[in-house]
Amino acid sequence: MKKQVSAAVLLLSLLLSSSLIACGNAVSDDTKATDSSGIGTETDAVTTDPYAEQKAVFDGLPALDFGGAEFVIAAQDGVGNSEKELYVEEADGDVINDAVYKRNLAINERFNCEIRVNGCNVTQTVKQAVSAGDASFPLAFPNLQEAAVLAQENYLMNYHDFEVIHLNESWWDQGTANMSIGGRVFFMSGDINILDNDVTYIMLFNKKLIGDNDMEEPYQLVRDGQWTLDIFAEMCKDISMDVNGDALMDENDRYGYVTTQQGPNTFFYGSGLKYVEFDDSHTPYLQVDSTKVTQVLEKVVNVTGAEHLVTYLPKDPAVGKTIFMEDRALFYGEVLSYIINLRDMNSEFGVLPIPKFDEKQDGYITYCESNSSTATIPNAGDPEKAATVLEAMALQSHMIVTPAYYEVALERKYSRDEESIEMIDIALANRVYDVGRVYTSLNVQNIFQELAAKGSTDFASSFAKREKAALKKLTQIVDAFNEME
Repeated sequence: MKKQVSAAVLLLSLLLSSSLIACGNAVSDDTKATDSSGIGTETDAVTTDPYAEQKAVFDGLPALDFGGAEFVIAAQDGVGNSEKELYVEEADGDVINDAVYKRNLAINERFNCEIRVNGCNVTQTVKQAVSAGDASFPLAFPNLQEAAVLAQENYLMNYHDFEVIHLNESWWDQGTANMSIGGRVFFMSGDINILDNDVTYIMLFNKKLIGDNDMEEPYQLVRDGQWTLDIFAEMCKDISMDVNGDALMDENDRYGYVTTQQGPNTFFYGSGLKYVEFDDSHTPYLQVDSTKVTQVLEKVVNVTGAEHLVTYLPKDPAVGKTIFMEDRALFYGEVLSYIINLRDMNSEFGVLPIPKFDEKQDGYITYCESNSSTATIPNAGDPEKAATVLEAMALQSHMIVTPAYYEVALERKYSRDEESIEMIDIALANRVYDVGRVYTSLNVQNIFQELAAKGSTDFASSFAKREKAALKKLTQIVDAFNEME
């Protein structure tokens, strides 16, 4: 899970900074204090730099000089913020844009280089470059599923080969580190990535419908550990209505819950389930708690099953947005970045984490979609230098970009109340990654959502039909990693 900086802490830091600035003309760094005798004494104002550790690590990185040459990063072409999280042409007043610009200036100055991005088919570009011994792309940012394939086919470097990368530190996402196979880590997400935040699933609720139906806003339920699937299902009940009276329940009517085709997966991961686990040697094995999955499905199909008329799963995400904006859905399951599409919504809405399986579960869990970008080092050129620049970018992102994302994107653009900031913080701090979802060749990643969508709880037989082939594929993946030098 990504060790995020708390939004509340960042907000407090801003307030403290503002207070210090406001007092700047009245009090110098050397302040006057008065002891019990009434005699003035000189004391030094104490200030704490929250990024002192990161600055020290950055300053201690190896000295490199690229002679003013371009340092080109291969990135997903036109996928969300996949390019803008790495490079922008100039400062334009947008806080996140300017944070990325400022970060890259720091890198350029430190290493005498020019960060650039090539939007492309990353998989194809990396394969061609490595096969030809071409060092044109020292870093590449494919999505998680593409990175998994490139890793398996030995096109990427193992992070553990580089002492310069502090893999266990807060600027790297430990969720991706924990997907290592046999101790090898070939792709990492962290503070460099904005897209992983953007594609993290959350739950929205319509405050108007909450009020119209005499319900309490669920914020305190979340704080008390009581925001569960049962509570969610109970709140969804009796909300659906044939609004236009045509005796059909379609996109023109009202529902307890609207989400994407992928939405039901949030309840699988939100209940603490995964398709693939690891043994003590960090070798992955296929294991799903079928009893628990069935229990989760029994709760979920009461909401998502077509016969219950509680949920609408449009193929076009824009339809779900329209339904929610027009006060025709109590809950709306989407990824975090989609909230900005609701900026013109008249009714107030709030943000929640994905509900837990039950109150006994320790914490709320969500996942980010596998189209999230992730950082890789292609197996060509001088990977040690690439690793140094990558670590520098991660450090500067932690100090500059992540605070901008929290303070501006979340507090000013996405959320409409203080409670939502708190809820977003919970969601981003508790994410899980699953080899069974990232390595799509196993073909198990969509079993739960398919069953939930059609109202079936027969997970055991559905999983059994794919288990043998999935085990074979997983063995091939492990063997491929073990054969690497």
